[in-house]
Amino acid sequence: MEITANGTSVAVEGTEPAMKNLFEMIYEYQLLRGKQDHLDVPLDDDERQRLLALSRLLTGDSDGGRRTMPRAPVPARVVFTMPGGFESGEIKNLSGSGLAIAAAHPPAQGTRVVVRVEDGGVEYLFPCRVVWRRLASHTGFGAVFDGVPTRAAVFGNEETTGVWKRSMQIGATVFGATRRNPVQAA
Repeated sequence: MEITANGTSVAVEGTEPAMKNLFEMIYEYQLLRGKQDHLDVPLDDDERQRLLALSRLLTGDSDGGRRTMPRAPVPARVVFTMPGGFESGEIKNLSGSGLAIAAAHPPAQGTRVVVRVEDGGVEYLFPCRVVWRRLASHTGFGAVFDGVPTRAAVFGNEETTGVWKRSMQIGATVFGATRRNPVQAA
């Protein structure tokens, strides 16, 4: 599947770099929106142009209906916060404004959660607000991005211990990442 806007296409299935590009675009879009809307930090001209371009790209060929941004099926494992702990799930679809997650124990509507997704050696943390949940067959929930996201290079590639991993980034190169550039270039 591809998202197309103004003659530009972005593949969202298939190779890992394509998924990373989608997560990276959503991260940057939400970061700029969060900076402007949640932190009340004015965007400079370049940031405003980048926000507009990302918005147009992520909006794609929207039909103007209920959803302002098209959804892309992006199966990826996630961990999210729950009152009192963590839960895991799988992204069923993703857009520039939110995501749907299949989970055995979905949080209640209105709950604020942080969704962690790891893609291509990069960890993304997206603050979200749950807008719907399903408890019958195909349990899960839908969440809108609501806050300033973060990202970091993942240290190592070993089995997870259940603790969110981050590189220490003490100035040394860690898998191509440096203190100034925590995410390895594609």
